[in-house]
Amino acid sequence: MDTTTEETFDLKARDDRFFRAAESVLKTYKITRRKTQKKDFVIFDITGGTHDYEVRIHPQWLHKPHCTCPDAAQRAKLNTRGYCKHIIAVLLSNEEFRYQLLEVFL
Repeated sequence: MDTTTEETFDLKARDDRFFRAAESVLKTYKITRRKTQKKDFVIFDITGGTHDYEVRIHPQWLHKPHCTCPDAAQRAKLNTRGYCKHIIAVLLSNEEFRYQLLEVFL
């Protein structure tokens, strides 16, 4: 029995999330970087949408970014390696973390 699993990646889902990140999150939501880190992660609070969410970014890229939104745990996890519109918006808006968007394209 083959125990390897192949990760799927949906280009349309990725592109849709980029557009939603640029059109809704960056334009209408508030992204606030917390002053304190949590377990080596930089934490961002995303407010102004239907619900508030938390995005965690590891500065050294030792762990994938994480968001508390349902999409990151469900559809984005299946289609775009967990990169939801909130994570993409945080990475786009912070020059020091933009390189982590490479994960979405590779």
